[in-house]
Amino acid sequence: MQKSGLHLSNIPHGEVTVVTVGGFLDGHTIVNLEQHVAALIKTDCKRLVFELSTLTYIASAGVGLFIATSHRLKGLGGSLQLVTPSPSVAEIFAILGLEAIFTIHAGLDTAISAAKA
Repeated sequence: MQKSGLHLSNIPHGEVTVVTVGGFLDGHTIVNLEQHVAALIKTDCKRLVFELSTLTYIASAGVGLFIATSHRLKGLGGSLQLVTPSPSVAEIFAILGLEAIFTIHAGLDTAISAAKA
């Protein structure tokens, strides 16, 4: 598997920000996502949806960041939602049992609605 780097972009949907995470999320690229999330929280974005359809690989560090960010956002009265993980990422989530921690949404509209709730 060739590493392709990490690609991040934001699309605001009212009080919810959709963060598209693409590429390769591992111990080397995680700092980019950590800084990105910290900057969003600093600007009072507390309701985040992570769109993962173009994320080709996630290491345990990336999973840990999603869990830690979810706890942090809940503490601020916000939420974190995951939507449309790529097949390889969905398989990792299933193996790790992340469905017990997160609702992994099949569509963006339901993820945005859940983030607002």
